[in-house]
Formats: sequence, structure tokens, C-alpha cells
Amino acid sequence: MKKINILLIIGVLLSYGCSKELDENSIRNTAQGEVIGYKEGKIFAWRGIPFAEPPVNELRWKAPQLPSSFQSIFEAKEFGPECFQPQDILGRQEEEGEWTGSEDCLYLNIWSPAWSLEELSNKSIPVMMWIHGGANIIGSSNMYYPSDLVSDHKVIVVTVNYRMSNLGWFRHPSLRTKGSSLEDASGSFGTLDNIMALRWIRENISAFGGDPENVTIFGESAGGHNVAALYASPLARGLFHKAIVQSGVISHSDIEDAESYYPENGTSGIQSSKEVINQLLISKNKAENILEAKKLQNGMSLEELENLLRNSTPEELLTAYSEAAPERGGMTRVFNDGHVLGKSGIFEPFINNQLTRVPIILGTNRYESKLFNMMNPRFVKWGEGEGIFSWIGVDELPLEIMRPDYYNAVNQYASDSWKERAADSPARELVRSGHKSTFVYRFDWDDLPIIQGVDYGVLAGAAHALEILFLFPAAFDSFIIKNFVIKDSYDGAKKLSDQMMSYWAQFAYSGDPGKGRSNDLPQWKAWSDKEKYMILDSEEDQGLLMVNDEVTVNSIFNDLSSDQRLSEDEKCQTLFVMSQNEDEFPIKLFNSYAEGYCLTLDYSDILESINPMRGEDDEQDS
Repeated sequence: MKKINILLIIGVLLSYGCSKELDENSIRNTAQGEVIGYKEGKIFAWRGIPFAEPPVNELRWKAPQLPSSFQSIFEAKEFGPECFQPQDILGRQEEEGEWTGSEDCLYLNIWSPAWSLEELSNKSIPVMMWIHGGANIIGSSNMYYPSDLVSDHKVIVVTVNYRMSNLGWFRHPSLRTKGSSLEDASGSFGTLDNIMALRWIRENISAFGGDPENVTIFGESAGGHNVAALYASPLARGLFHKAIVQSGVISHSDIEDAESYYPENGTSGIQSSKEVINQLLISKNKAENILEAKKLQNGMSLEELENLLRNSTPEELLTAYSEAAPERGGMTRVFNDGHVLGKSGIFEPFINNQLTRVPIILGTNRYESKLFNMMNPRFVKWGEGEGIFSWIGVDELPLEIMRPDYYNAVNQYASDSWKERAADSPARELVRSGHKSTFVYRFDWDDLPIIQGVDYGVLAGAAHALEILFLFPAAFDSFIIKNFVIKDSYDGAKKLSDQMMSYWAQFAYSGDPGKGRSNDLPQWKAWSDKEKYMILDSEEDQGLLMVNDEVTVNSIFNDLSSDQRLSEDEKCQTLFVMSQNEDEFPIKLFNSYAEGYCLTLDYSDILESINPMRGEDDEQDS
């Protein structure tokens, strides 16, 4: 079953651009040796540069190692492999063989202005390292084409790959062998990959005209979450100088959960390595069920368990990872390993560690959760695909938003809760603790067309990930984006894209988005008692506007309690979904609402059909 999803189409088109002939003016000398790229318009590009040794064989579940030297000039013309992942866009693997990528994936891509070797000698411009999203399960640096940001605002953009799923974050005692480094023992290999990329930039980016003392890290969704992890990591200190967290939740999983069996209620913050081993034992026909697998695992030596893990293929490991998902929780996020990330996790050092503080932008989209809820039959009636979309292989189309007011209400509270966790609470605490260079945005653009009677502005609106198109707008002139996503709103969308890139670039230059690189935009002010955040919208709607609103857990609860769009049962359902993980919304508010009335309802159907607070839901259809 394949439903249309505007943002998935955008994700494919973000990689717009094709390889060109190698250009001798793009030869650069790195610590590994010379690399040559190609010219495209006003930019040079270098694709697929290895920034670490391939993490394969004995280097699986090891900290990244320095890359080998080139034996001859390295032709950086083609992208390196993406990291091994399910081929399905939502991170599922439904049929045998639906995999893509490789364990050999630690490559980066660089885009810079097309300076000649003579011009390069006196250049030192800001560097922006992009960390892709995808739930730390899917995604690739190869999807993003930052030509406009580079050519229009004279910055260097680097996009990087990192290991994901249980190849990226995985802890088990059998992997902490005698002589393992603290990095190897941490289990935080995906975070270490991003740190290694930053180290590569520090050592080599000056050869490309970049300033190693002016590096901005930015990323969206899981990429924003990983930016926050770097912000809180003592190992990343000094490797970057500004940070932008786009829709990235500031929370972590616990190492105890990462290597313990699940409790009876099936709740865990992360897929457990012990539960992954259970699934491996079953898949290898060594056990018939979980109880047998657990008994067998408990009797195995650490050496036997290590051999089991290291002799498993990446397909077997990721299949077991998926099948080992807990009944509740299990998001693939960083954990408090005690070295790469301290025992207190992300939020406390994020707020209080004075040594790693740098200027930061935090932001979310107005209706984050619509990306996921738009595909849910509880809200939207779907039908056979036909007409204008049949040629792109879409076999289901939205026919009707069954209750638009209810749909908007549910998404409002889910998205506000996302904003509270990802932007407002971190910003409020940062400023309260004395960090003044804290900037916040909310992306509100929703000028999507009406197609076959369905208003996509209501259906998707300013959904999760849509802002990426505005920062990487090379796809704006593609046929699909121009005619079916932007359509009659092209001019306003293009102007907002230019404004956002201007703010992002000015922040990279100065640590303050101010009035943008053009110095003619409304001033984006730091979070304060008087003004909190910048709304990013087209001039047809609100435009660029500083506002003094903020979201708290109590404000969400109070607004929901008095919302006339929802019945009492529906308010309980909304609270129930938001309280599924206690770090996301306090379960005590669900328990106490309406004098405990919510506790009398059955939520089994809700669990099966919707989880608007979850950024990536295994039950959704692509």
C-alpha cells in the first residue's frame, strides 16, 4: 500500500543535481592527499570523501578510525554509499532483500564557491555541517543539495553520513573487551562518527577556503537531536562554534535500558541489545520463542555472545533490531554512556555546561505531527490513486479530511508538545541560566494547493521536515514541486526560502541571525521576557514576525481542557497519546484530568491507529 506523501517526494528531489566533469581548479590538498571535484554553476563540489576508515569487520562497533591516505589523487565525483538501512522510507523492512546502503559508509560531501586556486589563498569563510534526519534509522547525506546556500551567501556546506540503528548505537558487555577504549565501550558510534567528521573538518577545511574556527552544526529531526547531543558532549568541545537544532527533541535514553531485558509492561526508551540477541537466536533457529532465547542467552559466555553478534550480517542485525522493538518507547536516540555523553544525559549539560556553550537556534514547525497523522485512516479517508498522480506510482490518494477541526486540534497539541520539548523549554532554561545567544523560530508556511478537492494546507500544512525544502531550495523548479507542492504560491515560497537562508547564513557568520546577510529583514531577536521567537511565514500570511508566546506543559494542558473542538473522550485520547513516554508529557496530567475520568476508557484502538507524538511510527504507511 503506497500513499502519497508530499514531503517524501521532496526528500527525493532535495538531491537534485548531477555529477559533472572533474575540474583541475578544484584540486585541494588534504591530510589524506589530493582530492579533485567538479564545477557546477557558481560552486565546486566534492562527493564521497572518506573521513574515517570503513567501520567493517573488526571495526564494527568500534570508534571511527582515521582514514587511510590516498594512493593517488582522489576523484570526489560520486557520492559514497549511504549507511546500511531499510529501504522503506519509514524504516521498516517488510520483505527479504529490502535493504540499501553499506556498512562502509563514513563519507562526506563538500560544496564551496567556485574559487580558483589563486582566489583561494585569502579565503576563510564559515563552514556549516549538516546532519541528516530519519529517526537515526534511515537517511543519507547524499539527499541534500545546498547549492543556493553556498552560492548566494558564501558559506561552505559539508554533509555527513553516520552509522544508524544498532550499528550506530549499541551496548552489550560482550563488546567491551579487554583493551577497549572508552570510545569503543561507549556504544555511541553514530555520535562518534559525527565527532570524527568535525575533526576532519578542523584538520582539512582550510584547504577548501573554510574557517576551522567558525563551524556551525545544523540538522533536522534526528539530525537536530544529534546536534543537541554534540552540544552536550564533552568530546565535541571546540570542534564547532554555533548550533542549529531543527525539530530535534532534547532527550536521551538510558544505558540501563540499552542492555537490559524489557520489563513486563514492555516499556523501554531504546531497543535493548539483549532483546536484539533474543531475536537473532530465533532467526538462526537456535530458539523457537523469546522464553527459549532468553534462557539460552543467559547460559552463553560473553565470548559466545560476541561471536554471535560479529558473525551476524547487517541484514540480520537490523531485522533483529526492528523485531526487538518494545511495546512502548524504543526511539533510536542517544544514550548516557558516561563518556561521549555524560551520565546526566543531554538536557542537564545542554543547559548548564558553561564550557560548551555556543550561540544556538532552536525551532520547530507549526504542525510537526501532520506528516504522520495525514496518513492515518482515523483522520483521513483514502482511496484509489488515479489521474495526475498515477504516473509517479501512487496508488492511494487522500479523499477527505473527515473532521478538519478535530484533525487540527489533535495536531495542534501534538505539535505544541513537540515545540515545548524541542525549543521552548530548552530555550527558557538556557536563558534563565545566563545563555543570552539563544534564538528560537516556528516555521508556519502552509500555502499548499487544493488538489482533487483536498486542501493540502490543512492536510499537511507546515508539517515535519517541510522547512528543509526552504533551506535546500534547488528542487523549487522541479516539475513536481513547482506544479503540485508550491503551485500558485511559488513567488512567496521562494522569497521565504531566500529570507531563511539569509538568516541561517548570518547566524553562521556572526552567531546572531539579526537582519540576515542582506541586513534588510526584520530583526530576529534572542529569546527574552519581551519577545520569544520568530515566526517564519510567507508575506501572504503572517510574514516574518517576532512574538512573545511560549509553550509549556501547563499551557498545553489548560488549552486542551477548554477546547470546544474535542469531546471529553477525545481530550482523554489526546492526553493518553501524549503521555505514552513520561519524558515527553507527564502521565500524572493524564491520570488526574477530569477527576480520573480518562482512566475509565479503553485505548487499545488508539494505540493501534495513532501516535502523533512519535516522530517515526512503525505502524504508518508510506
